Amino acid sequence: MPAPAEVQAATLAKFIAGWKEFTPESWMATWSEDCTQKMLPLSLGVPARSRTDVLSILPKLIGILENYKVDIYEIVHDAPRGKAVIYATSHADTPFGDFKWTNEYAVFITFTEDGTQVQKFEEMVDTAFYQEFFPKFLQHMAQQGAPVH
Repeated sequence: MPAPAEVQAATLAKFIAGWKEFTPESWMATWSEDCTQKMLPLSLGVPARSRTDVLSILPKLIGILENYKVDIYEIVHDAPRGKAVIYATSHADTPFGDFKWTNEYAVFITFTEDGTQVQKFEEMVDTAFYQEFFPKFLQHMAQQGAPVH
């Protein structure tokens, strides 16, 4: 039986606040120890990542994005199923000249049974942006001596 709606809603609010603050600690504060993150669509071929995997890459990503801002447009909370969906966009400056971070998401969240943490989240991203940004990011990190795996 899923947790009460108000417990899940409080966790969802903390998740969003952490995302807006955009530090690894704040964004991952609501993630359970066994939380998994999956990049969608599946055609991107990105495997699911554990919390540990995300923690190894997220600080590097956050470290290159300046003036990061996320805008939330829609939230659908399905408390009886212990799930929520967030539609959002984010914008930031990058070290890649005039190339800007301009991502669009639908984030699918599954709460833990007690509703106090996020157990799984899947990010449907803008594939055109991702396919242009990620190679630049990988090359930049390799040049900095901090390759991303």
